[in-house]
Amino acid sequence: MNYIDVLNCIAIIFVLLLHSSQLAHFGTSKDSNFAVTEIIQCLFIPAVYIFFMNSGATLLDYRDKYGTKEFYKKRFKRVLIPFIFWSIFYYLLNSRFHSFPGPIFQENVGIKNFLEQFLNNNINNLFWFFYSIIALYLVTPIFSVLVKKHRNVLFGVVVVYFVFTDLITYLGKLININFLTKYIDQPLLTSSYLGYFVIGYLIKENYFNRKSENILIIVGFACLLLNILNVLTGLKYSFLGNIGPFLYSVGLYILIKRFVNHHTNYNYKIAQWLSGSSLGIYILHPIFYAIFDKVVYKTSAGNWKEYLITLNSPLHIFLMPFVVYIIIAIPLHYLKKSKLIKTIIP
Repeated sequence: MNYIDVLNCIAIIFVLLLHSSQLAHFGTSKDSNFAVTEIIQCLFIPAVYIFFMNSGATLLDYRDKYGTKEFYKKRFKRVLIPFIFWSIFYYLLNSRFHSFPGPIFQENVGIKNFLEQFLNNNINNLFWFFYSIIALYLVTPIFSVLVKKHRNVLFGVVVVYFVFTDLITYLGKLININFLTKYIDQPLLTSSYLGYFVIGYLIKENYFNRKSENILIIVGFACLLLNILNVLTGLKYSFLGNIGPFLYSVGLYILIKRFVNHHTNYNYKIAQWLSGSSLGIYILHPIFYAIFDKVVYKTSAGNWKEYLITLNSPLHIFLMPFVVYIIIAIPLHYLKKSKLIKTIIP
């Protein structure tokens, strides 16, 4: 499916831009590019959610191709081995090298400490994606039995997910009431980004008619606009804030799928070529961000006060993501012809 490849490429570029615009989280309004990075965060927040939707689109109907045993074998070979390998790699690297964002500097290196940090995502916090996708793989056989005759039930799962992860939180902030959703949510239905995973499959199968898709696109981009207005008005208005990313991510996903499927005369070989490097770029980019900053600015996250100045630089925010993308994606495509490299960077 061409649109899956295109979305994979877009998603990893979004990830790179989100991580180059961390000034939005660590800077202040006194920084010249602070508002710009806040808007970047609004625009590109669907990044990893697109990966979850693509995963659901390609995996929920796995039973048409192979059994559950083969499903687990394929998935954990693709994800678990790289997850463990790169967790060990970053754990050792982080004891000597500062990179940002993601990797956490380690001081008390040891086997027990590694296990504690690994189990609590305290090695490279960008690896939250691995914890979440593994959880989704574990429950995929449960929800996969619904794909043929019970798609309305799957849509119900999406609705429950949206209500408890986005809607209730927004309404609570709007009326200034703190809902303790942990007491009323549905653990299996509202955790590990299941809503994104399931709706990715429903969108692939054209579950929504044209009118419904148009509504999702319009509402999704309205949510984006409200979030941008929230930034531009200095977070002053409660009705503009706390709008979750779900509807915008879904609307954008549908729009890109529609565009790609409409333009069938385009050659998508480049997207297919680059798509396979997305996970590798996700894993490796903190290292190359650190190298870029060291070469260009002669600084690192180890000197935080000085590094905050780097976070405000237009080159760091806008140029670095695309330079790093090219530096990793092109060599990685050829390196993955090696069985060993393909095992640790699928």
